[in-house]
Amino acid sequence: MMQKIIICHDNSEMASASEEVTLQLARSFGCEVVGIHGFNSVMHEGAFRVMEPTLPQEYQKEEILQHQREVHAKLIKVGMEKISMSYLRPLEEDFKKAGVPFRPKVLEGKNFLAINEMIQQEGSGLVVIGAGGFNAREYGFVGSVCMRVLRGNDRDILVVKRPTQLKEPEIVVCLDGSACAINALKAAKVFAEKYSGKLHLVYAFDSSLHKDLFNRLKDSVINAEGFAFNTQQQEKIHDEFIDKGLERVGYMILDKAEHDVFNGNSLSARFSEGWGLVAENSTMTGIRVVKKVFAGYIYKSICDYAAEVKADMVFIGRTGRHHVEGIDLGSVAENVLRYAPCNVFITQKEQNKGWQI
Repeated sequence: MMQKIIICHDNSEMASASEEVTLQLARSFGCEVVGIHGFNSVMHEGAFRVMEPTLPQEYQKEEILQHQREVHAKLIKVGMEKISMSYLRPLEEDFKKAGVPFRPKVLEGKNFLAINEMIQQEGSGLVVIGAGGFNAREYGFVGSVCMRVLRGNDRDILVVKRPTQLKEPEIVVCLDGSACAINALKAAKVFAEKYSGKLHLVYAFDSSLHKDLFNRLKDSVINAEGFAFNTQQQEKIHDEFIDKGLERVGYMILDKAEHDVFNGNSLSARFSEGWGLVAENSTMTGIRVVKKVFAGYIYKSICDYAAEVKADMVFIGRTGRHHVEGIDLGSVAENVLRYAPCNVFITQKEQNKGWQI
């Protein structure tokens, strides 16, 4: 994961924050950095053609227009390539000054297509990209280039949303029992070990969804078909079963994930008479670990908790236990990316959906 870092740079504020994070990672893990930038000269050629009717009359002859098009196209392509390289030159100086191998790379094409092509050319490596470029960044905003790069590349991708100093970071890890989530914990463990971080292992479940489905079933099927149904008693049993059952499953998932990633050194859940709470804090290999299970909207519970603990990073799998072929990014991962108050690390897809509890 950390043999190479590919940083997407467009000279924006978030690109500068991405550079800072990348420099910290590269120095810590001793890896090469490739700085990439895509430029779209064709877009400017199209804009020039749109403006042609506004040129003075003496320029309206076809042979003159054709000559102007050729000159303009050449100037734009050469000029934009030089501008693109100029974006990366300060990075090259900063990284080389820090003793980090750095290669600049630019490519002509529609921004996200050019970036995706360069990422594919580079092969394996961690991709670092800012959540937005020069557009306004309101709450929940993620730029189109960021989203298209994320969807177009099945890689480990760190999306930078704010400047971050990786010193004793608070790291939230989203776990749901899927193989992608286990990979997220493995990646988070690497960061926690390197920077003396604290891991918050989080599982969230939405019991309201099950209750809503139960009520719809009760009203539309059971009562309508004339089944004997003790509404109050059955609802109480159902709600208790769902709430307590999903909570218990959550703690079992956190324990198993911790056990698998930390080589068996986990705090086991101790359930008394079938129900109970797992201990919240443990220490393994010098890493502080906190476990939390939440009931509520899944992405919101995760983001609210990340805000509460002032998290520096959230680690999450690209897809979850409900992954099917054709999904490029899970809905929880996308909403966590949009609404988390910190940087988000999204792991690559895993064909294995996960393990049985």
